[in-house]
Amino acid sequence: MEFVGNKDEVYGAVLEATALYPELTIAEFQELFHFLSNESEASLLHQTTIARITVNQELFSIVTSFGSLAALSQARYGDEISGDTLYKQAVFSQAAHLVIGNQISSDTTKEAAERQEAMSQKANHCLVSYRRAIDTLINNAETYTIEVI
Repeated sequence: MEFVGNKDEVYGAVLEATALYPELTIAEFQELFHFLSNESEASLLHQTTIARITVNQELFSIVTSFGSLAALSQARYGDEISGDTLYKQAVFSQAAHLVIGNQISSDTTKEAAERQEAMSQKANHCLVSYRRAIDTLINNAETYTIEVI
């Protein structure tokens, strides 16, 4: 098993940009998330696609009211990079949560208990990162505190 970000092969899969949202690359996901995984490119692409659908649905009303994520970012933050960064944080955090969830459900040996606890904490951290990014994009600020108990 290797770390996703330390694979010898950098995956080339891309989720194309849309009228509202920027392009996402699996290579960027690999660079940002370092946890143990044997995930294939197809698996990471699938999980990222599911995460993107979830994020797009949640942001749809606010982004369409501005015309695009770039326009929302320009209006709120004075640049387009901030919106892209928060969007990628939301999508990639949600995708990482899905990947980790799959790992936990398939690794049920007694010896894996400690590792599962660490992975559960990582999954919870990813959910918090996802929610914070979404909250900031929708409300232009974090409107509530998220704590994993």
